[in-house]
Amino acid sequence: MKVAIIGGGFTGLTAAYELVKKGHKVTVFEKDTVLGGLAHGFKEKSWSWHLEAAYHHLFTNDTAIIGLMKELGLADRLITKRPITATLWNQALYQFDAPMHLLLFPGLPLIDKLRTGMLALFCKLFPFWQILEGVSAEEFFTAVGGRRAWEEIWKPLMYGKFGALYHQVPASWLWARIKKRTPKLCYIEGGFHTLVTALEKAIKRYGGTILTGVPLQSISIKKNCIYVCGRNAIYNSFSHIAFDRLLLTVPTPFAAKLIPNFSLFTSHFSLPLSIPHLHAQTLILETKEPILKDVYWLNITDRTFPFLAVVAHTNFMDKKHYGGHHLTYFGNYLPPGHPFLTMSKEQLLKKFLPFINRLNPSCQLSAVSCQLFTGMYAQPVHQLHYSQIAPKLDPPAGGPGIYLANMDSIFPWDRGTNYAVELGKKAAIRIMENMKQSHHGRATRDR
Repeated sequence: MKVAIIGGGFTGLTAAYELVKKGHKVTVFEKDTVLGGLAHGFKEKSWSWHLEAAYHHLFTNDTAIIGLMKELGLADRLITKRPITATLWNQALYQFDAPMHLLLFPGLPLIDKLRTGMLALFCKLFPFWQILEGVSAEEFFTAVGGRRAWEEIWKPLMYGKFGALYHQVPASWLWARIKKRTPKLCYIEGGFHTLVTALEKAIKRYGGTILTGVPLQSISIKKNCIYVCGRNAIYNSFSHIAFDRLLLTVPTPFAAKLIPNFSLFTSHFSLPLSIPHLHAQTLILETKEPILKDVYWLNITDRTFPFLAVVAHTNFMDKKHYGGHHLTYFGNYLPPGHPFLTMSKEQLLKKFLPFINRLNPSCQLSAVSCQLFTGMYAQPVHQLHYSQIAPKLDPPAGGPGIYLANMDSIFPWDRGTNYAVELGKKAAIRIMENMKQSHHGRATRDR
């Protein structure tokens, strides 16, 4: 069978890898000139490692992607450390990654600290997330942890990420964020680019084809074939290629533009169109001096700040891999139409600078370089009973064999490379299962 995969992120690459291993003819189409999605890496001349467009790390329990690394012979490239996570509260930084830090936090009275601790313990031990999917995060976390803790800790972060949509987010999503987190974090030697490159080589070694710099124009369905029409950005040539199966791993709004009457195509595809999406944006500063001292991840609870999180990558990985300079991300999730989406990196940096200086007034900021990246529709906003509207992998019965698998399909967990790998494997398995069923049904009819 010939399979087309639209999107060269971890979901698409993993699905392609699993399919080519089984002898299927696979072509991956990626509109950008690089693979990896938001985990794609870039590299300055003075660096020996790549850096991701958006901040990335792994938890020690990210078994899907760690297992894939082992299979590709990259087990020795995994680096495990315990960096510092902190929270900016009342214009001061407080370390916030262990029970003792909660007890020392001045923003809550003792009774609320105890309730918050019990809430965190509940999330770690309670396995039945489905029960929490029907109640909002605000309702559940207020009831268990207390209103004061919600207002001081959880609400600023939820509002910072989801904006006015935070009321819709179910308790299962926030439960998953707490349950999943591990004290130690992992990173890949050389950056996630190391894994992307290994996947690309493995796919090609098994006979797969990867086309980068090929934005698709349309997808059409004629009889039993799926035709892909794309444009090569270099040669400006058009091509119509026929496939037996097609897997869409791009964000749902992009997928809807590729297929005529997408919302009417099948109930599996029409439901995800109601899922709100946010754009992920990162401003990356390369500086001679550190912006944060020691802290890797800083949550911003002061909503007067124009960014949600500050991630000092070189407080996690040694700066020697990046020309001896310090690398710091400033991250946001933005709704469509937000003014930051139309700003240049220079304009955004000017907007951020007064707040960056508040984080470290003694720092004489000397930017070596500045990069700006935006991942369109990168963050689906989970809603109550989200599992009922998330995209399903099954195509319609007797349908043309088109599958949708993207970040909308992940629940109750938040988006991430581990789940992208897991989803890619599931998509490949489902495609192969449906192929077998199709062949069996055809053989039965022939008899």
